[in-house]
Amino acid sequence: MTLQPTLAGFLVFLRSPVVGFNTTVLPDSEPVIPAAYEWAIELVNQNINCVANYWYTQAVYNLGADVIVNFAPDQAGQTFFADLRSNWNVLKNVSGTIKWAGDEGTQTALVVPKAAEMFTISDLQNMKTPWGRNYLAIAQKYGPSVWGIS
Repeated sequence: MTLQPTLAGFLVFLRSPVVGFNTTVLPDSEPVIPAAYEWAIELVNQNINCVANYWYTQAVYNLGADVIVNFAPDQAGQTFFADLRSNWNVLKNVSGTIKWAGDEGTQTALVVPKAAEMFTISDLQNMKTPWGRNYLAIAQKYGPSVWGIS
């Protein structure tokens, strides 16, 4: 079975319990939906499609949902996306990952995966939403040569 991403499939994904963006917060006519879909189609590495088209489709849909969280306007009188952006610190600048932290009483060290050492600012932004993290997980599964990080 071949599963290729489509705008209609992306809309079903957005309405599914996995994402849960109903028509009250994101009407079908909202221009950010096709814009996010096209952005994701452009960014997700086509080589994933050659290896595993189901996972390519999931990568496109998850990246598209991440884009919507970052850019969708709220409907009049609502703060749904503003609240998501606030709760997940989407608008907060993050320039890297924590490798070590400590004070007089405690010390913590986190092992930073090699791939995370090469994250772009865009990758760091993707880490802020569950769908961005899903996209990165799928992309990383197919290795650095497939998704652009070396």
